[in-house]
Amino acid sequence: MKQVLTISFFMMVAMLLASGCATSRDSALSQTDEQLLAGKAQGDFLNAIAEGDALWAERIDQGKLEGAIGKWEAAVEISAEGMSQEDRRKALYETFVKLTRAYYFLADAHQRMSGDSAEDDALKEKMKVTFNKGVTNAEKAMAIYSPEFGKAIRHDTPWPEAIKLLDKGAVPALYWYATNMGKWALLEGIATILSHKDNIKAIMDQVEAQDPTFFYGGSYRYFGAYYAKLPSFAGRDMDKSKLYFDKSIADSPNYLATHVLYAELYATGVEDKAAFKATLEEVVAFDLSKAPEVEPENAFEQKKARELLSKIDDLF
Repeated sequence: MKQVLTISFFMMVAMLLASGCATSRDSALSQTDEQLLAGKAQGDFLNAIAEGDALWAERIDQGKLEGAIGKWEAAVEISAEGMSQEDRRKALYETFVKLTRAYYFLADAHQRMSGDSAEDDALKEKMKVTFNKGVTNAEKAMAIYSPEFGKAIRHDTPWPEAIKLLDKGAVPALYWYATNMGKWALLEGIATILSHKDNIKAIMDQVEAQDPTFFYGGSYRYFGAYYAKLPSFAGRDMDKSKLYFDKSIADSPNYLATHVLYAELYATGVEDKAAFKATLEEVVAFDLSKAPEVEPENAFEQKKARELLSKIDDLF
């Protein structure tokens, strides 16, 4: 009994210390609907979006990906004379979603695989900046989709309550917000993870309720990682992790990120070296032509799998 009380005491201390050291960030939700809709720059709004789309198709090349981001960032600043407010709102929402996904891919694929982020502090800082830009654009997407949501957040409505104002159409923004925020928080450290985990969970609960298979079993994949990454005192649950990973893989077996996360987080967490090795070897052997719509993403997951396999003796 004394041991249990001692452990609980240290858990409480850790949580209290963590809550006081979390990193804060500036939210784009401070902007009003009028500010988000207004465009001050001159140019061809729709053409800039289309040019970004063309470059995105070649996102396997970092330069093309950054070019797509540049075109879309420029587009959302262009005034769209002659376009109805409804059409402009829809185009802005879709472009902000493209940006939040693009920033995630830039950080999680190109930047992550450019060096050893576990040891390279400069690279970690670069990735944090990029993931934060992903969060910012997801916030803009949510606010432009629902002015009522943006207003609720500005009036300090708790996230779990405010997101009820968003319907299924906002799932892409919610999903990419949570994925970017989760990766940013992980790089910032345990205090930041703990300070955001309840809001992130509420967001992904909403995604799971409205469209659980969005982006290749995305909500299931997220919760598979979520329950494996949490500290034990904050709700880590490897059984739930496996359940969610299995559901995501069953839904979209050709999306390799799920398999890599399963090996990296679940297999290492339960010390299953055989599953780790077999899963990653299957990823490396996967024929990328089977899923052409995510071939760039899968190509980077194969790189991650090779890197993880090279560290197997250090991980087990």
